[in-house]
Amino acid sequence: MLLVDPQPLAPVVFVTGKGGVGKTTVAAGLAMSAVEQGQDAVFVEFSDGDAGDRALGEARRSVRRVVIEPKKAVLDAAKPLFGSSILARLALDNFAMKPFIGAAPAVRELAMLALVQRTVEKHPGARVVVDMPATGHSVAWLRVPAQGRDLIRYGPLYELCARLARDLVAPGKASVAVVTLPEKMVLQETLELCEVLARDVGLPANRLFVNRVPRRLAEGAVADAADLATETTSATREAASALVERLAQREAITHELDRTLAEVLGEAASSATQLPRSAKDPTAAQVAAWLHERGAA
Repeated sequence: MLLVDPQPLAPVVFVTGKGGVGKTTVAAGLAMSAVEQGQDAVFVEFSDGDAGDRALGEARRSVRRVVIEPKKAVLDAAKPLFGSSILARLALDNFAMKPFIGAAPAVRELAMLALVQRTVEKHPGARVVVDMPATGHSVAWLRVPAQGRDLIRYGPLYELCARLARDLVAPGKASVAVVTLPEKMVLQETLELCEVLARDVGLPANRLFVNRVPRRLAEGAVADAADLATETTSATREAASALVERLAQREAITHELDRTLAEVLGEAASSATQLPRSAKDPTAAQVAAWLHERGAA
């Protein structure tokens, strides 16, 4: 089974991963990289939009931002089904239907995907980067169109599911970028996510980003520090010896990371893009630069 398929990115990029791995920052970088290549870009996020606002930073001037609020998504997505916003509100925004919609997450997920598709239609030719919820929830979202299409079989809701399965959550229409950390447990969960995406959604990950990787030492750094440790000045020897120890520790960490990636990810490790650890959260422009350097944009 193909778990990572490093093909060129499709017009829509769903960015997912375990919570806290930096997926919003990577999503902002993907949007910014499209702008730097002369393409329009739209950053789509859910809830209040604060996380995307922080991640984009100065990139807000050049990247369009769309915030989809879950509570409003159902009514907005239902307008075409009922023919008008008034009929949609009468049908759905009442005491009988609100508990049903609240208890049926698939309805909200389908509605939010419908608004993502509407965003794509409003911005033809743009790279639309979608900052998805964390791992399990995002997989459930991406399954909904095909599941609804296969279960409902006819009617307006069937047509919506079929359209989303055909025009949004489909190879060539959308790519999936998965963000992870260089930690064994997180990598194992990420591998499971990639398996589910390929098997159940039909979208192998097009990008696998290992985020916050310790920076690799320049070639010969430890040897150069060891040479300094042979200097006759005692102060120089002591400082250089301490430096050798620290650099050797860094090198050991790097080797251990390489072993872990190979052990956990197997063949997928060769397709993973490593993004460096930064002293503070990187800007969207910094992430875009890293993506270009590594040919992952």
